[in-house]
Amino acid sequence: QHDNIPFGRRKEITYSKVVCKVRPEKGDAANRTRITIGGNNIAYPGDVGTPTGSLELVKLLINSVLSHPKAKFCSFDIANFYLCTPLPRKEYLRMNLADFPDSIIEQYNLKQKAALEGFVYVAVKKGMYGFPQSGILAQELLEKRLNKHGYFQSKLIPGLWTHETRPICFSLVVDDFGI
Repeated sequence: QHDNIPFGRRKEITYSKVVCKVRPEKGDAANRTRITIGGNNIAYPGDVGTPTGSLELVKLLINSVLSHPKAKFCSFDIANFYLCTPLPRKEYLRMNLADFPDSIIEQYNLKQKAALEGFVYVAVKKGMYGFPQSGILAQELLEKRLNKHGYFQSKLIPGLWTHETRPICFSLVVDDFGI
């Protein structure tokens, strides 16, 4: 309900956009539907800048692997980690009731919760596409988890990570690891 949104946050209520794409290279997951958030209405109180590896860093890492006969390389993508990062505060958006399938409207009793103009207000608790703070929050959570296992980001080279005792280094660029 609109009245459940804190008064001081009501000017920050943002919008959503349903994005559909066909990506044949994804095989069984070729048809993709996502909800993105209008990040331009979000007034996140903290820094949203994220340290990220550069193209030069990635080239140096790959050249380092190629230069050492016993070196090995692998890569990982952690996109879902980015999307599922808990937010320190809820963000709010409004969605048109017509954008929901009938089964969801019925399951969550949305017709009774909808405002007179046909919108439903949603409190978002985890990172989503479009939030300006999603990247830095995912970075901070990942750093906390990696630090527990002896991995630390370089203080001089953003995106370069090393282990405190093992001969392992990797780069992190947005949601892709090169290890």
